[in-house]
Amino acid sequence: MAGTGIEVKWNEKEFDAILNALSKAAMPDMKAIADFAGGELDLITKEAFEKEKDPVKGQPWQPLKKPRGKGSKHPGTTNPILDDSSQLKRAQTWEAFGDGSVIYGNNMIYGNIHQKGGAAGKGKKSLIPARPYLGVPGDFDRRVLNDPAVLKLLGL
Repeated sequence: MAGTGIEVKWNEKEFDAILNALSKAAMPDMKAIADFAGGELDLITKEAFEKEKDPVKGQPWQPLKKPRGKGSKHPGTTNPILDDSSQLKRAQTWEAFGDGSVIYGNNMIYGNIHQKGGAAGKGKKSLIPARPYLGVPGDFDRRVLNDPAVLKLLGL
């Protein structure tokens, strides 16, 4: 080669940062991302309790038909709807897995009846309306994938 040429010098710090980012993007910590998603689901659920609305459809929960009894923490009231003792609200938990999946929910005996509705009580004579407090809103993936903490885990 005659006549002309250029000299290429690597900025080692910059080159290492690029390689590190590519490595993270190729092999992200999926369990950490799933754990972040579980935390986001927890925020969504707490918001459902605060707003008393279905977290997916945004529909308000049906109000209580009768005021609470004497044994309640809020006797004579109909609000908050699903938050008399705060047990259900505090019972949410999640488990994150290395494949990026997360299981979110609670183990309260009465949690399912409030989520889905149905017959309850002695002889199943009371009809409880569905008041969904668990759910994945349509913008969930954007909420998670656009969060700076997740972008960092992805090396972006």
